[in-house]
Amino acid sequence: MHLVPHDAPRRPPGEGLEGGPARSLSDVVDAGINLPWPKLASWAAAAFTFYQLREFFGIMMGTFIVSFIGNGFVNSAQNTPLLRRLTPSARRHVLVSAYFIAIISMFCLFGVLIIPDVVREGFDFVQRLQTDNIWVVVLQKMRDGLGDGVMDAMERFLLIASSEDVTHAINYTELDAVIGTARTQYLGVALQKVLRQYTNAAATFTTEILSFTSRFAIQLGVSLILSFMMVWDLPTIAFGVSSLRTSRLAPIYNTVAPSLEVFATLFGKALQCQAQIAVVNTCLTALGMWVLQIPGLGLLSLFVFICGFIPIAGVIISTFPIAFVALTEYGFTKLALVLVMVTGVHFVEAYGLNPAIYSAHLKLHPLLVLSVLVFAEHSLGVWGLLLAVPLTVFTLDYCIRYPACSVTGERVGQGFLGNVAARELDRVTFDPVRSLDFDASL
Repeated sequence: MHLVPHDAPRRPPGEGLEGGPARSLSDVVDAGINLPWPKLASWAAAAFTFYQLREFFGIMMGTFIVSFIGNGFVNSAQNTPLLRRLTPSARRHVLVSAYFIAIISMFCLFGVLIIPDVVREGFDFVQRLQTDNIWVVVLQKMRDGLGDGVMDAMERFLLIASSEDVTHAINYTELDAVIGTARTQYLGVALQKVLRQYTNAAATFTTEILSFTSRFAIQLGVSLILSFMMVWDLPTIAFGVSSLRTSRLAPIYNTVAPSLEVFATLFGKALQCQAQIAVVNTCLTALGMWVLQIPGLGLLSLFVFICGFIPIAGVIISTFPIAFVALTEYGFTKLALVLVMVTGVHFVEAYGLNPAIYSAHLKLHPLLVLSVLVFAEHSLGVWGLLLAVPLTVFTLDYCIRYPACSVTGERVGQGFLGNVAARELDRVTFDPVRSLDFDASL
């Protein structure tokens, strides 16, 4: 029998042996019963709906992007002096018409003047990647630029990397006996063997981009029609959607709508910022390639613009094709100039555009950005690269952190988003009384 000293501290009732609260099966059952099952069911229904509509994700994203930018343009321009004589409805219709006429004109001009050159340059780029001679040219340019001493060491490493069995000794004497063009041809085959996986992936990716043009044109046309109808009569549509809070779908609407509103606003603002950065980056890079007389200007500029929507990683991805073309066409001198040009452009982007446009709103560590980009691309494909950063900021700021610790806070949406996020986080406490009070305040 174990006797407890009289002066020993006594444990309060309900505490375990380690001083923590005692847990019983009834407590676990009560915790399971008290879970917000209606809210979980609402989110499950919303997730199932989005999953069923996954085939239309491109159209939905295109409609949202065009509508978000168009509605922002209408709201900012409807109070101009020239339109004050018109009614609010007429102002909206005039501005929406001007906005979509500008979009259609821009795409028609782009399709007539640029698309044919981009397709031609793309197929030429694919053919060059799939030939053996391109690697011979690369090795010859590298030898001219780096010298024989450095290239001899690199060639020995190349033979080891291309060998199927590195345990067997490699006869370097036989390699040294081969000189001139035959040596370059031999090493070109070895280099292609090492990089075959990457060159095939690059060729496949370029071919997919070119073949995606027709499918993208159809999706773009549908998105333009839907977004035009949405922005044209947005007040009526918004009123009809808000009426769901008094319908039989009110539990789902009142649970899901505020969070979707927060994420949509955050994603739209982030996309606007990234689009501005991508446009400036593409213009500066295209100007630099034009000055350096780099061939394939249209295709490379399109690739730079697409990669401009990928934070951090897009800088690295878009540089490789430009550097590859510069090396194969002109040599190391042109490659060095291209690297200097790209470094200057991205210096302007990193220290001029990002703090003023993007980083001031969405502050994430580069390591976290690269990690979520890899995961998002593997899970969601190309669209995951666009959604990764806004979704991460939304998860951190409005699902994990408290409102007082928000990184974006009032900066995103100029107060609107922070207020919505704070109210939404009040709902996440799963207090039924507070939830009802919040719904009533809406």
